[in-house]
Amino acid sequence: MDKRIIERAQRQAEYCRVFSNTKRILILWVLGNEEMSVTDIASALNTSLQNTSQHLRVMKDRGVLSSRREGQVKYYRVADGNCLVGRNPISLNSLHVEHSKIV
Repeated sequence: MDKRIIERAQRQAEYCRVFSNTKRILILWVLGNEEMSVTDIASALNTSLQNTSQHLRVMKDRGVLSSRREGQVKYYRVADGNCLVGRNPISLNSLHVEHSKIV
């Protein structure tokens, strides 16, 4: 098999691993199309700042989230409006709608 295809598959697997954790899916739902501080995200998820920060760091390292700092406050947002699984885009808005139906 072509080396480029294998490398692409490995990158896709790393990206997909981000979504194997329930808290990280919830972070996507909480953020939606908004930008929020770590404190606000932790509060919305009812989790500690430390735990939330760890998940945010993993998601940022994989390119799912981006961040900016304003003074001592760090804000996160979804880096791309679509999360790609293979070639099929999954809209974060549709995920949020499905989440709203469950809750």
